[in-house]
Amino acid sequence: MVSPLFDLRKQLEIYFFSILIIVSVVYGGWEAYPLLAGPHITISTPHDGDIVASTTFQISGVVSRVKNIEIQGRVIPIDKDGNFNEILIAQPPYTTIIVNATDFYDKTITKTLKVIPK
Repeated sequence: MVSPLFDLRKQLEIYFFSILIIVSVVYGGWEAYPLLAGPHITISTPHDGDIVASTTFQISGVVSRVKNIEIQGRVIPIDKDGNFNEILIAQPPYTTIIVNATDFYDKTITKTLKVIPK
């Protein structure tokens, strides 16, 4: 016959290892999130369909989890917080802006917007 103390010890071992496995899986998912999520682009100004005041205008925004960012095919510098600013030229009747961001795993995201010069 098994003693009650031995049975309790076995149950505690099972609970401990179950919790350890659950914590490991959650932590692994947390650390793998950047790999799974890929790059992210948020364009602050201008918004899609905005009318810009002149033929030159500034595009700005924030990127995260990126290696580089391209606007109209040119690599744009970003600061350590992921902010970017660039001066572009708009031509009538409208200009299409294409923003590409690539992360360290070569996943790419593209944002497209149109602006109308005044």
